[in-house]
Amino acid sequence: MGRDSSGKRMDAPGSGNADVNLAVRLGNLLLSNPFVVGSGPTVRDLAQIVRAEDSGWAGASLKLAIEPEPYISLPPRYRWLRRERLHTFTAEKRLTPAQSLRLLEEARRRTRRIALLANITYDGADAEGWARMARRFQEAGAHALELNMCCPNMSYNVEQTGGATAKATGASLGADLRRLEEVVERVTAAVRTPVIAKLTPEGGRVAEAAEVCLRAGAAAVGSTGNRLGIADFDIRAPWPGIYRLQKEMTLGCLSGSWVRPLALRDTYEIRLRSGPNPFVFGAGGVSDLGSAVRQIMAGADALWVCTETMLRGFEWLPELLEELRSYMREMGFSRLTDFRDRLLASMASAQELTVHPGHAEVDPERCTACGLCWQLGHCPAVSHPDDVTRIDADLCLGCSTCVDVCPRGAIHMVTENSS
Repeated sequence: MGRDSSGKRMDAPGSGNADVNLAVRLGNLLLSNPFVVGSGPTVRDLAQIVRAEDSGWAGASLKLAIEPEPYISLPPRYRWLRRERLHTFTAEKRLTPAQSLRLLEEARRRTRRIALLANITYDGADAEGWARMARRFQEAGAHALELNMCCPNMSYNVEQTGGATAKATGASLGADLRRLEEVVERVTAAVRTPVIAKLTPEGGRVAEAAEVCLRAGAAAVGSTGNRLGIADFDIRAPWPGIYRLQKEMTLGCLSGSWVRPLALRDTYEIRLRSGPNPFVFGAGGVSDLGSAVRQIMAGADALWVCTETMLRGFEWLPELLEELRSYMREMGFSRLTDFRDRLLASMASAQELTVHPGHAEVDPERCTACGLCWQLGHCPAVSHPDDVTRIDADLCLGCSTCVDVCPRGAIHMVTENSS
């Protein structure tokens, strides 16, 4: 049996020896496990989708298709910043509806187990165009339809860099709750296939947007793991920036493991506002067992994974699936719902926090007097007479920063008796 963050035992149904079931159901669509290749560069051709199926992925969200002809569609310009664990791109090639429909039809013929999700955006003048587009992809065999209300690297990029465009696509549309509701209502009325609203966290209203989409008939909602931003650049030679084979600087679409804390917040906020019943996708920095389980505990039923497939392909998933099964057996979980939403039950607001009295203490046998804790600018308690680290318990704030900066594990926190 496992323990929660406070060290208490986590009550879980089932036996530690029970078999586990990783399947999740989205309407009439059964996913064999919660892992779906997120829409992006690794789902733009048939060979990639076949590889994903062979590697055990439950679903694949096809590369974004835009109608009319994509107005921003350039050869891709990516950077993977290893130290920051940050992926960023500026230019990207999108699919036309004809290209995506052809890919969908080919994939339906060549695959048997993987669910194929069409990722679509319509940027014409009439909202009914969304419904027409959705019907075409339903007829071509899409198992579900993702409405792209999230991409920050189209009209939203133009707006944020001081430009103006009459088009409102991706994140621009996802931030407009009135239009968002209208589009979802039109699409859900036009098709039988499950409709997923993929939303933007830009603007801080992703949970409200999710609620609007669910009310309008969406079968599922979720937030993208991308943020628009500026990656570190060379301050002595800032132009043209970090992107190779590109002339100008611009805002980049940032993703990777750095975004996990924000991505967990998005999923948590959506689940908290939407309640326990709706189907929620999580996304943002999922790459291993811990990051996957945390998303599920924050409220995700299934996970979109894109950046990690760009860096490592698809073949790492079977090992992760086995790790997930082993974890669930260890914890006594038989289904993903046994630990979904666990984070919600243990979250407290800032005014509800219980802060225990205590102070830091140095182990002189382990301390090497390296001086890292001596440099803390906010701490009045650490001193170093004769180059020996001392912590005054009466002055200690109990913040524990010294524990984190110590490379030797020579400092620990002591809980005081509050009586």
